[in-house]
Amino acid sequence: MADSDPHHLTVMYEWFQYSVSKAPPNVIDPKEERKWNIEYVEPYGRCTIAARDIKEGEVLFVDHPVVTGPKQNCGVMCLGCYRQLESWDSYRCSKCTWPLCGPRCEEMGYHPLECKYFAAAGYQPCAADFTEEQFIYESFLPLRCFCLQQSEPDKYQTLMAMESHNEARRGTELWLREQKNIVDFLKEKVKVPVGDELLHTIIGVLDVNCHEVRSNIPGTKDEYRVRGIYPLCAMMSHFCCNNTHHTLMDDMSMVVLASKPIKKGEQLTATYTHILSATTERRKHLKFGKFFDCVCDRCKDPTEMGTYFGALQCSQPSCGGNILCTDPICPTNDAPWRCDRCRYQIPSETVERLNKVVYWELRQVPEDDPSSLESIFKKYQFVFHPQHFHLIGLKHSLSQVYGRVKGYLLPELSEAQLRRKVECCNDLLKVLDVLDPGISRLRGLTLYELHAPLLLQANKAFLSTTITKKEFVEKLQLAESYLSRTIYCLQFEPVSSFEGEICKISRNSIQELRAWIKEVKTLPAKHFLPEKEELQPVALSEEDLTLEGLLRKLEEQ
Repeated sequence: MADSDPHHLTVMYEWFQYSVSKAPPNVIDPKEERKWNIEYVEPYGRCTIAARDIKEGEVLFVDHPVVTGPKQNCGVMCLGCYRQLESWDSYRCSKCTWPLCGPRCEEMGYHPLECKYFAAAGYQPCAADFTEEQFIYESFLPLRCFCLQQSEPDKYQTLMAMESHNEARRGTELWLREQKNIVDFLKEKVKVPVGDELLHTIIGVLDVNCHEVRSNIPGTKDEYRVRGIYPLCAMMSHFCCNNTHHTLMDDMSMVVLASKPIKKGEQLTATYTHILSATTERRKHLKFGKFFDCVCDRCKDPTEMGTYFGALQCSQPSCGGNILCTDPICPTNDAPWRCDRCRYQIPSETVERLNKVVYWELRQVPEDDPSSLESIFKKYQFVFHPQHFHLIGLKHSLSQVYGRVKGYLLPELSEAQLRRKVECCNDLLKVLDVLDPGISRLRGLTLYELHAPLLLQANKAFLSTTITKKEFVEKLQLAESYLSRTIYCLQFEPVSSFEGEICKISRNSIQELRAWIKEVKTLPAKHFLPEKEELQPVALSEEDLTLEGLLRKLEEQ
Protein backbone atom coordinates (compact mmCIF):
# COMPACT_ATOMS: atom_id res chain seq x y z
CA MET A 1 0.00 0.00 0.00
CA ALA A 2 2.87 2.38 0.84
CA ASP A 3 4.34 1.98 -2.66
CA SER A 4 1.01 2.68 -4.39
CA ASP A 5 0.35 5.70 -2.17
CA PRO A 6 3.79 7.07 -1.18
CA HIS A 7 2.39 10.45 -0.15
CA HIS A 8 -0.39 9.02 2.08
CA LEU A 9 -3.17 10.78 0.18
CA THR A 10 -5.72 8.06 0.99
CA VAL A 11 -5.10 8.55 4.70
CA MET A 12 -5.97 12.23 4.35
CA TYR A 13 -9.14 11.57 2.37
CA GLU A 14 -10.23 9.09 5.05
CA TRP A 15 -9.56 11.74 7.68
CA PHE A 16 -11.82 14.14 5.77
CA GLN A 17 -14.67 11.60 5.92
CA TYR A 18 -14.04 11.07 9.63
CA SER A 19 -14.04 14.84 10.26
CA VAL A 20 -17.32 15.27 8.37
CA SER A 21 -18.88 12.61 10.59
CA LYS A 22 -17.73 14.53 13.69
CA ALA A 23 -18.73 17.99 12.38
CA PRO A 24 -21.12 20.23 14.35
CA PRO A 25 -24.69 20.30 12.97
CA ASN A 26 -25.41 22.37 9.85
CA VAL A 27 -21.77 23.25 9.19
CA ILE A 28 -21.15 20.98 6.19
CA ASP A 29 -23.42 18.72 4.13
CA PRO A 30 -22.03 15.15 4.38
CA LYS A 31 -23.60 14.35 0.97
CA GLU A 32 -21.96 17.31 -0.78
CA GLU A 33 -19.28 16.52 -3.34
CA ARG A 34 -15.75 17.38 -2.19
CA LYS A 35 -14.61 20.73 -3.64
CA TRP A 36 -10.89 19.97 -3.69
CA ASN A 37 -8.31 17.26 -4.25
CA ILE A 38 -5.00 16.59 -2.55
CA GLU A 39 -2.09 16.30 -4.98
CA TYR A 40 1.67 16.11 -4.71
CA VAL A 41 3.20 19.11 -6.47
CA GLU A 42 6.88 20.14 -6.45
CA PRO A 43 8.24 22.18 -4.73
CA TYR A 44 5.30 22.41 -2.33
CA GLY A 45 4.77 18.73 -1.54
CA ARG A 46 1.17 17.76 -0.81
CA CYS A 47 -1.25 20.51 -1.82
CA THR A 48 -4.99 21.04 -1.75
CA ILE A 49 -6.22 21.96 -5.25
CA ALA A 50 -9.66 23.40 -6.07
CA ALA A 51 -11.67 20.84 -8.09
CA ARG A 52 -14.05 23.56 -9.32
CA ASP A 53 -14.55 27.32 -9.07
CA ILE A 54 -15.27 28.16 -5.43
CA LYS A 55 -17.18 31.23 -4.27
CA GLU A 56 -16.15 33.46 -1.41
CA GLY A 57 -17.69 32.17 1.82
CA GLU A 58 -18.14 28.54 0.72
CA VAL A 59 -17.24 26.00 3.42
CA LEU A 60 -14.35 23.87 2.13
CA PHE A 61 -14.01 21.31 4.89
CA VAL A 62 -14.27 20.61 8.58
CA ASP A 63 -11.12 19.33 10.27
CA HIS A 64 -11.33 17.42 13.54
CA PRO A 65 -8.17 17.39 15.68
CA VAL A 66 -6.28 14.11 15.81
CA VAL A 67 -5.34 14.95 19.38
CA THR A 68 -5.14 18.04 21.60
CA GLY A 69 -3.03 18.97 24.58
CA PRO A 70 -1.91 21.92 26.69
CA LYS A 71 0.35 24.58 25.18
CA GLN A 72 3.93 24.13 26.32
CA ASN A 73 4.23 27.39 28.26
CA CYS A 74 0.76 27.85 29.76
CA GLY A 75 0.02 28.07 33.48
CA VAL A 76 -1.37 25.29 35.64
CA MET A 77 -4.45 23.73 34.05
CA CYS A 78 -6.71 20.72 34.37
CA LEU A 79 -5.45 18.01 32.03
CA GLY A 80 -8.96 16.63 31.63
CA CYS A 81 -11.16 19.63 30.72
CA TYR A 82 -8.41 22.25 30.16
CA ARG A 83 -9.79 24.75 32.67
CA GLN A 84 -7.15 26.99 34.18
CA LEU A 85 -6.37 26.29 37.83
CA GLU A 86 -5.39 28.81 40.46
CA SER A 87 -2.44 26.84 41.80
CA TRP A 88 -0.72 23.48 42.14
CA ASP A 89 -2.68 23.04 45.37
CA SER A 90 -5.88 22.23 43.49
CA TYR A 91 -7.23 18.70 43.41
CA ARG A 92 -4.59 16.10 42.44
CA CYS A 93 -5.28 13.04 40.29
CA SER A 94 -5.57 9.98 42.55
CA LYS A 95 -3.36 7.97 40.18
CA CYS A 96 -0.66 10.31 38.75
CA THR A 97 -0.99 13.30 41.16
CA TRP A 98 -1.11 15.93 38.37
CA PRO A 99 -3.44 18.89 39.17
CA LEU A 100 -7.04 18.50 37.95
CA CYS A 101 -10.42 20.16 38.61
CA GLY A 102 -11.74 17.16 40.51
CA PRO A 103 -12.41 13.41 40.42
CA ARG A 104 -14.57 13.49 37.29
CA CYS A 105 -11.68 14.92 35.22
CA GLU A 106 -9.52 11.87 35.96
CA GLU A 107 -11.23 10.01 33.11
CA MET A 108 -11.99 13.01 30.92
CA GLY A 109 -10.49 13.81 27.54
CA TYR A 110 -7.01 12.54 26.79
CA HIS A 111 -5.75 12.58 30.39
CA PRO A 112 -5.96 8.79 30.83
CA LEU A 113 -3.30 8.40 28.09
CA GLU A 114 -0.50 10.07 30.04
CA CYS A 115 -1.88 9.19 33.47
CA LYS A 116 -0.93 5.51 33.28
CA TYR A 117 2.70 6.31 32.43
CA PHE A 118 3.18 8.94 35.14
CA ALA A 119 1.46 6.68 37.70
CA ALA A 120 3.53 3.61 36.77
CA ALA A 121 6.78 5.62 36.93
CA GLY A 122 5.93 6.97 40.37
CA TYR A 123 6.83 10.47 39.23
CA GLN A 124 5.53 13.14 41.61
CA PRO A 125 5.13 16.49 39.80
CA CYS A 126 5.81 19.75 41.60
CA ALA A 127 6.20 23.38 40.51
CA ALA A 128 9.91 23.44 41.43
CA ASP A 129 10.67 20.94 38.64
CA PHE A 130 9.77 23.46 35.95
CA THR A 131 11.36 26.76 34.97
CA GLU A 132 11.57 29.05 31.97
CA GLU A 133 14.08 26.55 30.62
CA GLN A 134 11.61 23.66 30.87
CA PHE A 135 7.91 24.41 30.56
CA ILE A 136 5.38 22.48 32.64
CA TYR A 137 3.45 20.84 29.84
CA GLU A 138 6.12 20.60 27.15
CA SER A 139 6.08 16.79 27.07
CA PHE A 140 2.34 16.11 27.31
CA LEU A 141 1.19 16.37 23.71
CA PRO A 142 4.13 14.30 22.37
CA LEU A 143 3.30 11.63 24.97
CA ARG A 144 -0.37 11.64 24.02
CA CYS A 145 0.58 11.25 20.36
CA PHE A 146 2.77 8.25 21.19
CA CYS A 147 -0.07 6.66 23.18
CA LEU A 148 -2.40 6.80 20.15
CA GLN A 149 -0.35 3.95 18.65
CA GLN A 150 -2.25 1.55 20.91
CA SER A 151 -5.39 3.43 21.92
CA GLU A 152 -6.46 4.77 18.48
CA PRO A 153 -4.26 3.30 15.72
CA ASP A 154 -6.20 5.03 12.88
CA LYS A 155 -5.45 8.41 14.43
CA TYR A 156 -1.83 7.40 14.92
CA GLN A 157 -1.59 6.44 11.23
CA THR A 158 -2.93 9.86 10.25
CA LEU A 159 -0.50 11.60 12.59
CA MET A 160 2.52 9.71 11.23
CA ALA A 161 1.51 10.55 7.66
CA MET A 162 2.29 14.19 8.38
CA GLU A 163 5.58 16.02 7.77
CA SER A 164 8.16 16.18 10.57
CA HIS A 165 11.16 17.76 8.75
CA ASN A 166 13.50 15.68 10.91
CA GLU A 167 16.53 16.24 8.70
CA ALA A 168 16.06 20.01 8.67
CA ARG A 169 15.58 20.03 12.45
CA ARG A 170 18.32 17.57 13.39
CA GLY A 171 21.17 19.16 15.36
CA THR A 172 19.51 22.58 15.61
CA GLU A 173 19.16 24.49 18.87
CA LEU A 174 15.48 23.54 18.88
CA TRP A 175 16.27 19.83 18.41
CA LEU A 176 18.76 19.88 21.32
CA ARG A 177 16.28 21.64 23.58
CA GLU A 178 13.58 19.11 22.75
CA GLN A 179 16.02 16.25 23.31
CA LYS A 180 16.59 17.44 26.88
CA ASN A 181 13.12 18.72 27.82
CA ILE A 182 10.94 16.12 26.11
CA VAL A 183 12.81 13.03 24.94
CA ASP A 184 15.07 12.65 28.00
CA PHE A 185 12.27 13.69 30.40
CA LEU A 186 9.82 11.09 29.03
CA LYS A 187 12.38 8.28 28.84
CA GLU A 188 14.23 8.87 32.11
CA LYS A 189 11.60 10.29 34.47
CA VAL A 190 8.37 8.88 33.05
CA LYS A 191 9.95 5.60 31.87
CA VAL A 192 8.21 5.65 28.47
CA PRO A 193 9.54 2.75 26.33
CA VAL A 194 10.18 4.69 23.13
CA GLY A 195 13.17 5.36 20.89
CA ASP A 196 14.65 8.83 20.47
CA GLU A 197 14.02 8.94 16.71
CA LEU A 198 10.31 8.13 16.98
CA LEU A 199 9.82 10.76 19.68
CA HIS A 200 11.67 13.35 17.60
CA THR A 201 9.46 12.48 14.62
CA ILE A 202 6.33 13.01 16.72
CA ILE A 203 7.74 16.26 18.12
CA GLY A 204 8.58 17.39 14.58
CA VAL A 205 5.02 16.69 13.39
CA LEU A 206 3.80 18.88 16.25
CA ASP A 207 6.33 21.66 15.62
CA VAL A 208 5.50 21.83 11.92
CA ASN A 209 1.74 21.26 11.97
CA CYS A 210 0.26 22.25 15.34
CA HIS A 211 -2.44 24.91 15.61
CA GLU A 212 -3.33 26.98 18.63
CA VAL A 213 -6.96 26.30 19.57
CA ARG A 214 -8.59 29.74 19.64
CA SER A 215 -11.99 29.03 21.15
CA ASN A 216 -13.64 29.17 24.53
CA ILE A 217 -14.13 26.37 27.04
CA PRO A 218 -17.88 25.57 26.78
CA GLY A 219 -19.93 27.39 29.37
CA THR A 220 -17.15 29.86 30.20
CA LYS A 221 -15.47 32.97 28.83
CA ASP A 222 -12.06 31.36 29.35
CA GLU A 223 -10.04 30.65 26.23
CA TYR A 224 -8.48 27.24 25.80
CA ARG A 225 -4.70 27.23 26.39
CA VAL A 226 -4.47 24.30 24.03
CA ARG A 227 -2.89 23.22 20.74
CA GLY A 228 -3.99 20.50 18.36
CA ILE A 229 -3.12 18.63 15.16
CA TYR A 230 -5.39 19.34 12.16
CA PRO A 231 -4.32 17.14 9.23
CA LEU A 232 -6.46 18.63 6.45
CA CYS A 233 -5.41 22.16 7.30
CA ALA A 234 -1.79 20.98 7.15
CA MET A 235 -2.33 19.86 3.55
CA MET A 236 -2.81 23.48 2.43
CA SER A 237 0.32 25.26 1.27
CA HIS A 238 1.41 28.41 3.08
CA PHE A 239 1.07 31.74 1.26
CA CYS A 240 1.60 35.09 2.98
CA CYS A 241 -1.56 36.34 1.28
CA ASN A 242 -3.82 33.31 1.54
CA ASN A 243 -7.30 32.52 0.19
CA THR A 244 -8.90 30.62 3.08
CA HIS A 245 -10.22 31.53 6.51
CA HIS A 246 -10.47 29.13 9.43
CA THR A 247 -12.39 29.32 12.64
CA LEU A 248 -12.38 26.99 15.63
CA MET A 249 -15.68 25.90 17.15
CA ASP A 250 -16.28 25.22 20.83
CA ASP A 251 -15.81 21.47 20.26
CA MET A 252 -12.34 22.32 18.84
CA SER A 253 -13.30 21.32 15.30
CA MET A 254 -11.90 23.65 12.62
CA VAL A 255 -14.16 25.03 9.88
CA VAL A 256 -12.25 26.21 6.79
CA LEU A 257 -13.91 28.36 4.13
CA ALA A 258 -12.91 30.38 1.08
CA SER A 259 -12.04 33.91 2.18
CA LYS A 260 -12.15 35.04 -1.45
CA PRO A 261 -13.07 33.44 -4.80
CA ILE A 262 -10.83 30.51 -5.81
CA LYS A 263 -10.54 29.35 -9.41
CA LYS A 264 -10.54 25.68 -10.40
CA GLY A 265 -6.95 24.39 -10.36
CA GLU A 266 -5.73 27.01 -7.85
CA GLN A 267 -4.22 25.95 -4.54
CA LEU A 268 -6.18 26.39 -1.34
CA THR A 269 -3.72 28.31 0.84
CA ALA A 270 -3.35 29.14 4.52
CA THR A 271 -0.92 31.36 6.38
CA TYR A 272 1.32 29.97 9.11
CA THR A 273 2.53 33.34 10.33
CA HIS A 274 1.20 36.76 11.32
CA ILE A 275 -0.17 38.59 8.29
CA LEU A 276 0.78 41.99 9.77
CA SER A 277 4.50 41.20 9.84
CA ALA A 278 6.93 42.29 7.14
CA THR A 279 8.72 39.87 4.82
CA THR A 280 11.97 39.48 6.77
CA GLU A 281 10.11 38.80 10.02
CA ARG A 282 7.70 36.34 8.40
CA ARG A 283 10.41 34.40 6.58
CA LYS A 284 12.56 34.10 9.72
CA HIS A 285 9.56 32.81 11.68
CA LEU A 286 8.71 30.27 8.98
CA LYS A 287 12.31 29.10 8.67
CA PHE A 288 12.72 28.63 12.43
CA GLY A 289 9.30 27.19 13.22
CA LYS A 290 8.17 25.50 9.99
CA PHE A 291 11.56 24.74 8.37
CA PHE A 292 11.03 26.18 4.90
CA ASP A 293 11.91 29.34 2.97
CA CYS A 294 8.78 31.12 1.75
CA VAL A 295 8.99 32.37 -1.84
CA CYS A 296 5.34 33.35 -2.32
CA ASP A 297 4.38 36.33 -4.50
CA ARG A 298 4.21 38.65 -1.52
CA CYS A 299 7.65 37.62 -0.26
CA LYS A 300 9.25 38.00 -3.70
CA ASP A 301 7.92 41.55 -4.13
CA PRO A 302 10.10 44.19 -2.35
CA THR A 303 7.01 46.44 -2.06
CA GLU A 304 4.87 43.62 -0.59
CA MET A 305 2.15 44.00 -3.24
CA GLY A 306 2.38 47.79 -3.19
CA THR A 307 1.88 48.17 0.57
CA TYR A 308 5.56 49.02 1.30
CA PHE A 309 5.04 47.10 4.54
CA GLY A 310 8.72 46.91 5.42
CA ALA A 311 9.98 50.06 3.69
CA LEU A 312 11.88 52.96 5.27
CA GLN A 313 11.67 56.58 4.14
CA CYS A 314 14.88 57.70 2.49
CA SER A 315 16.78 60.13 4.71
CA GLN A 316 18.79 61.78 1.91
CA PRO A 317 18.01 65.49 1.35
CA SER A 318 15.15 66.21 -1.07
CA CYS A 319 14.77 62.55 -2.02
CA GLY A 320 11.46 61.25 -0.64
CA GLY A 321 12.08 57.74 -1.97
CA ASN A 322 11.46 54.37 -0.30
CA ILE A 323 14.27 52.18 0.97
CA LEU A 324 13.51 48.57 0.03
CA CYS A 325 15.24 45.22 0.32
CA THR A 326 17.13 44.42 -2.88
CA ASP A 327 16.49 40.66 -2.57
CA PRO A 328 13.71 39.85 -0.09
CA ILE A 329 13.94 36.07 -0.64
CA CYS A 330 17.68 35.87 -0.04
CA PRO A 331 18.10 32.63 1.99
CA THR A 332 20.30 34.37 4.56
CA ASN A 333 18.02 37.44 4.83
CA ASP A 334 21.05 39.75 4.58
CA ALA A 335 20.57 41.45 1.21
CA PRO A 336 21.27 45.22 1.30
CA TRP A 337 18.46 47.78 1.24
CA ARG A 338 18.37 50.52 -1.41
CA CYS A 339 16.33 53.66 -2.12
CA ASP A 340 14.09 53.26 -5.16
CA ARG A 341 14.80 56.86 -6.18
CA CYS A 342 18.32 58.03 -5.29
CA ARG A 343 19.85 54.51 -4.90
CA TYR A 344 21.18 55.29 -1.41
CA GLN A 345 22.03 51.95 0.22
CA ILE A 346 22.13 50.65 3.81
CA PRO A 347 23.05 47.18 5.15
CA SER A 348 20.37 44.73 6.29
CA GLU A 349 21.87 44.77 9.80
CA THR A 350 20.88 48.44 10.17
CA VAL A 351 17.26 47.70 9.28
CA GLU A 352 17.20 44.70 11.61
CA ARG A 353 18.61 46.74 14.52
CA LEU A 354 16.05 49.48 13.94
CA ASN A 355 13.17 47.00 13.97
CA LYS A 356 14.49 45.37 17.14
CA VAL A 357 14.70 48.77 18.87
CA VAL A 358 11.06 49.47 18.05
CA TYR A 359 10.01 46.01 19.24
CA TRP A 360 11.85 46.67 22.49
CA GLU A 361 10.22 50.08 22.96
CA LEU A 362 6.77 48.60 22.32
CA ARG A 363 7.34 45.96 25.00
CA GLN A 364 8.15 48.71 27.54
CA VAL A 365 4.79 50.49 27.28
CA PRO A 366 1.33 49.28 28.38
CA GLU A 367 -0.78 48.07 25.46
CA ASP A 368 -3.76 50.07 26.76
CA ASP A 369 -2.00 53.44 27.05
CA PRO A 370 -2.81 55.59 23.98
CA SER A 371 -0.43 58.39 24.90
CA SER A 372 2.57 56.05 25.06
CA LEU A 373 1.61 54.39 21.78
CA GLU A 374 1.16 57.80 20.14
CA SER A 375 4.60 58.88 21.37
CA ILE A 376 6.26 55.90 19.70
CA PHE A 377 4.24 56.53 16.53
CA LYS A 378 5.34 60.18 16.37
CA LYS A 379 8.96 59.20 16.97
CA TYR A 380 9.06 56.93 13.91
CA GLN A 381 6.44 58.34 11.55
CA PHE A 382 9.08 59.99 9.34
CA VAL A 383 11.53 57.09 9.59
CA PHE A 384 9.21 54.40 8.22
CA HIS A 385 6.93 54.37 5.19
CA PRO A 386 3.39 55.41 6.29
CA GLN A 387 2.25 51.79 5.79
CA HIS A 388 5.26 50.19 7.49
CA PHE A 389 4.25 47.24 9.63
CA HIS A 390 5.30 48.93 12.88
CA LEU A 391 3.16 52.01 12.16
CA ILE A 392 0.20 49.91 10.99
CA GLY A 393 0.60 47.74 14.08
CA LEU A 394 0.47 50.84 16.26
CA LYS A 395 -2.62 52.05 14.41
CA HIS A 396 -4.21 48.65 14.94
CA SER A 397 -3.57 48.98 18.69
CA LEU A 398 -4.84 52.57 18.78
CA SER A 399 -7.99 51.65 16.84
CA GLN A 400 -8.78 49.14 19.61
CA VAL A 401 -7.70 51.24 22.60
CA TYR A 402 -9.53 54.46 21.73
CA GLY A 403 -13.06 53.79 22.91
CA ARG A 404 -12.35 50.70 25.02
CA VAL A 405 -10.15 51.62 28.01
CA LYS A 406 -10.84 53.68 31.09
CA GLY A 407 -10.37 57.38 30.43
CA TYR A 408 -10.72 56.80 26.70
CA LEU A 409 -14.20 55.32 26.45
CA LEU A 410 -16.12 56.36 23.36
CA PRO A 411 -18.26 59.12 24.98
CA GLU A 412 -15.10 60.52 26.63
CA LEU A 413 -13.10 60.93 23.43
CA SER A 414 -12.43 64.41 22.09
CA GLU A 415 -13.21 65.23 18.46
CA ALA A 416 -9.50 64.89 17.66
CA GLN A 417 -9.37 61.45 19.29
CA LEU A 418 -12.50 60.34 17.44
CA ARG A 419 -10.93 61.45 14.17
CA ARG A 420 -7.73 59.59 15.11
CA LYS A 421 -9.65 56.39 15.76
CA VAL A 422 -11.36 56.70 12.36
CA GLU A 423 -8.02 57.41 10.67
CA CYS A 424 -6.36 54.39 12.30
CA CYS A 425 -9.20 52.09 11.25
CA ASN A 426 -9.21 53.36 7.67
CA ASP A 427 -5.43 53.06 7.31
CA LEU A 428 -5.50 49.50 8.63
CA LEU A 429 -8.35 48.57 6.27
CA LYS A 430 -6.40 50.01 3.34
CA VAL A 431 -3.61 47.50 4.03
CA LEU A 432 -6.05 44.63 4.64
CA ASP A 433 -7.69 45.33 1.27
CA VAL A 434 -4.41 44.15 -0.28
CA LEU A 435 -2.97 41.62 2.17
CA ASP A 436 -6.12 40.05 3.60
CA PRO A 437 -9.07 40.79 1.29
CA GLY A 438 -12.48 39.17 1.68
CA ILE A 439 -13.55 37.39 4.85
CA SER A 440 -11.24 37.94 7.82
CA ARG A 441 -11.59 38.34 11.57
CA LEU A 442 -9.33 41.39 11.63
CA ARG A 443 -11.37 43.12 8.93
CA GLY A 444 -14.63 42.39 10.75
CA LEU A 445 -13.36 43.70 14.08
CA THR A 446 -11.82 46.81 12.48
CA LEU A 447 -15.05 47.65 10.63
CA TYR A 448 -16.90 47.36 13.93
CA GLU A 449 -14.44 49.73 15.58
CA LEU A 450 -14.86 52.13 12.64
CA HIS A 451 -18.66 52.29 12.70
CA ALA A 452 -18.82 53.45 16.33
CA PRO A 453 -17.01 56.84 16.11
CA LEU A 454 -18.74 57.66 12.81
CA LEU A 455 -22.12 57.03 14.37
CA LEU A 456 -21.22 59.07 17.45
CA GLN A 457 -19.95 61.99 15.37
CA ALA A 458 -23.10 61.98 13.21
CA ASN A 459 -25.47 61.87 16.17
CA LYS A 460 -23.57 64.67 17.93
CA ALA A 461 -23.88 66.84 14.83
CA PHE A 462 -27.62 66.06 14.67
CA LEU A 463 -28.18 67.01 18.31
CA SER A 464 -26.37 70.32 17.80
CA THR A 465 -28.18 70.96 14.49
CA THR A 466 -24.89 71.31 12.63
CA ILE A 467 -25.56 68.81 9.84
CA THR A 468 -27.91 68.71 6.87
CA LYS A 469 -30.48 65.97 6.59
CA LYS A 470 -28.81 64.54 3.49
CA GLU A 471 -25.39 64.44 5.16
CA PHE A 472 -26.84 62.86 8.31
CA VAL A 473 -28.58 60.08 6.42
CA GLU A 474 -25.45 59.41 4.37
CA LYS A 475 -23.30 59.08 7.51
CA LEU A 476 -25.82 56.77 9.16
CA GLN A 477 -25.95 54.62 6.03
CA LEU A 478 -22.16 54.47 5.94
CA ALA A 479 -22.12 53.21 9.55
CA GLU A 480 -24.82 50.70 8.57
CA SER A 481 -22.65 49.40 5.72
CA TYR A 482 -19.73 48.89 8.12
CA LEU A 483 -21.94 46.92 10.52
CA SER A 484 -23.26 44.83 7.64
CA ARG A 485 -19.71 43.98 6.56
CA THR A 486 -18.76 43.21 10.18
CA ILE A 487 -21.55 40.64 10.35
CA TYR A 488 -20.48 39.17 7.01
CA CYS A 489 -16.87 38.72 8.16
CA LEU A 490 -17.70 37.35 11.63
CA GLN A 491 -20.78 35.24 10.86
CA PHE A 492 -18.80 31.99 11.06
CA GLU A 493 -17.29 32.63 14.50
CA PRO A 494 -18.62 30.63 17.49
CA VAL A 495 -21.05 32.65 19.60
CA SER A 496 -18.96 32.11 22.74
CA SER A 497 -15.89 33.80 21.23
CA PHE A 498 -15.11 37.52 21.38
CA GLU A 499 -15.65 37.78 17.62
CA GLY A 500 -18.93 35.89 17.90
CA GLU A 501 -20.08 38.30 20.60
CA ILE A 502 -19.21 41.29 18.40
CA CYS A 503 -21.17 39.69 15.55
CA LYS A 504 -24.19 39.25 17.84
CA ILE A 505 -23.97 42.88 19.03
CA SER A 506 -23.67 44.03 15.41
CA ARG A 507 -26.82 42.13 14.41
CA ASN A 508 -28.78 43.93 17.13
CA SER A 509 -27.17 47.30 16.44
CA ILE A 510 -27.89 47.21 12.72
CA GLN A 511 -31.60 46.65 13.34
CA GLU A 512 -31.71 49.66 15.68
CA LEU A 513 -29.71 51.74 13.22
CA ARG A 514 -32.00 50.87 10.30
CA ALA A 515 -35.03 51.87 12.38
CA TRP A 516 -33.29 55.19 13.23
CA ILE A 517 -32.46 55.87 9.57
CA LYS A 518 -36.11 55.25 8.65
CA GLU A 519 -37.26 57.70 11.34
CA VAL A 520 -34.67 60.34 10.37
CA LYS A 521 -36.01 60.38 6.83
CA THR A 522 -39.41 61.47 8.18
CA LEU A 523 -38.12 64.28 10.42
CA PRO A 524 -38.99 67.88 9.46
CA ALA A 525 -36.37 70.30 8.17
CA LYS A 526 -36.21 72.27 11.48
CA HIS A 527 -34.00 69.53 12.97
CA PHE A 528 -31.25 70.08 10.40
CA LEU A 529 -29.07 72.68 8.78
CA PRO A 530 -30.58 73.97 5.56
CA GLU A 531 -29.49 71.95 2.56
CA LYS A 532 -26.77 73.65 0.55
CA GLU A 533 -28.15 75.14 -2.62
CA GLU A 534 -26.66 73.63 -5.70
CA LEU A 535 -25.30 76.23 -8.10
CA GLN A 536 -27.06 75.96 -11.42
CA PRO A 537 -24.64 75.98 -14.37
CA VAL A 538 -25.02 79.06 -16.56
CA ALA A 539 -25.22 78.50 -20.30
CA LEU A 540 -22.34 80.39 -21.91
CA SER A 541 -21.70 81.07 -25.57
CA GLU A 542 -18.29 80.99 -27.24
CA GLU A 543 -18.38 84.81 -27.24
CA ASP A 544 -18.92 84.85 -23.48
CA LEU A 545 -15.76 82.79 -22.97
CA THR A 546 -13.47 85.19 -24.81
CA LEU A 547 -11.35 87.63 -22.80
CA GLU A 548 -13.52 90.55 -23.97
CA GLY A 549 -16.68 88.70 -22.99
CA LEU A 550 -15.38 87.85 -19.50
CA LEU A 551 -14.28 91.46 -18.89
CA ARG A 552 -17.70 92.71 -20.00
CA LYS A 553 -19.42 90.35 -17.54
CA LEU A 554 -17.20 91.62 -14.72
CA GLU A 555 -18.09 95.24 -15.54
CA GLU A 556 -21.79 94.37 -15.55
CA GLN A 557 -21.47 92.88 -12.06
